[in-house]
Amino acid sequence: MPWSRVRATGILLLGLPLLFACATAVISPEDESEYGVEMSHQVENQIGLYNDAELTQYVSSVGQRLVNSLGETPYTFHFAIVDQFEPNAFASMGGYIYVSRGLLAGMNDEMDLAGVLAHEIGHVTLRHHVRQAGRSMGAGLLTLPGRAVGVFSEGLGNMINAPIEAAGEVFLASYSRSQETEADDYGLRLAAAAGYDPHGLAHALHSIERTVAQLTGEEHEASFFDSHPTTPTRLADISTQITAIPLAITLPLASREQLYKQLDGLWWGQQNPQGGVFSKATYLNADMDFTIAFAPDWKTINTPRFVGASQPDGGAYIALGSTQSELEFEQLGDALTAKMRKQTGLEPSERRSFLIGNWPAQLIRYDDNSGSEKVSLYHLFVDSPHSTFTVMAMGLERYEAQLRETVESLRQLNSSERASIQGQRLRLAQIRPGESISSFNRRVANQWPVDLTAILNGTEAEAQENISQTLKIMRTEHYRTQGKR
Repeated sequence: MPWSRVRATGILLLGLPLLFACATAVISPEDESEYGVEMSHQVENQIGLYNDAELTQYVSSVGQRLVNSLGETPYTFHFAIVDQFEPNAFASMGGYIYVSRGLLAGMNDEMDLAGVLAHEIGHVTLRHHVRQAGRSMGAGLLTLPGRAVGVFSEGLGNMINAPIEAAGEVFLASYSRSQETEADDYGLRLAAAAGYDPHGLAHALHSIERTVAQLTGEEHEASFFDSHPTTPTRLADISTQITAIPLAITLPLASREQLYKQLDGLWWGQQNPQGGVFSKATYLNADMDFTIAFAPDWKTINTPRFVGASQPDGGAYIALGSTQSELEFEQLGDALTAKMRKQTGLEPSERRSFLIGNWPAQLIRYDDNSGSEKVSLYHLFVDSPHSTFTVMAMGLERYEAQLRETVESLRQLNSSERASIQGQRLRLAQIRPGESISSFNRRVANQWPVDLTAILNGTEAEAQENISQTLKIMRTEHYRTQGKR
């Protein structure tokens, strides 16, 4: 279910089975592939993949060109774009390579993308993730009192595929200086073997670093450099390493202009309206045609699997996601009450059926007094034309009113709300000969500042172009539910 995307980066190490209980255990390439599959599911559920088949295919084609120069390898490589604003790239063991839409926005030459992908392939092939295995972290389960909490926690966990306190949180496997040097050298040689100019990695690192510096004051949360530490010495080392690499550069899969056309329409910014947006504490999803208002001071979260919120002190939780059941909609309420009766002995404090607009809904509430403080638990089933989904809410008695208000706020979008959903998109425009970027920005109504426009187009802010050429710009556009462009 395409919920709005969480702000998260790096390699997700949350909830994997048998996540390297013994760091000294022998991990075979087959084991790595198995863990890689599990981790890929976590990345899809917690961060989300970007919905652009053409752009994804292009990234994969560049990656596979590199893989074809690897020679024999025990890994099957997969390449994907994560729906993440910050410029980032990461790999999981087993050959899963990811780049963010934020990183792609700053790409100005295919060799830069190839340099980043080759570097990540190096981390996989050199098995750096195996050495990082002992550093992984876990997260606890819900700790509210009462015998019914465990039953609800199980259902909530099944919905979001992770404890809600940690859902969407990502644990970065930071690399050591020596591992970065190894991956740099490996990636440079691999890029050159595939016919790319190995200077692309240095160009990409420089662009990412400049972009991060520009975004630091604009809700920047994490980047490639959080897990891939860089220094001026590292960039100097790359320049030295390149001198020893034989070059046989061949044509890229896409020219600069073709690359820009691939990027035209890329969503920019923290929120991608393809999966819904938050307006303060209110969530609006155009494709699913609903809105829900969370308590204004709660911590909200958006992932591809669910949208939700938690009370800052951990006293209450609420999540909305696809219904994980093979039962018919009419059977869901009876199945829940039978399960609660059997496992807790509780009967509903409230149960009713009603309509949300023209959508059938069932609300079941329990009040659990078996712990040190009463806990209220809500379960709302909704049958819409787009999906059957569930709202689960649980919290201490002092938060019961906020839980009820949130659950009862769920409704279909009205026309003005639907029209209000918008997002920032990368678009293309022509700069004229002799035109400054400042003048260009004013003429085409570019919403990026001059410095960021220059960085993301691989030029300098004070530069004046001698010829007309295409530049990337950013505009705010209303979201349309049909079609990418």
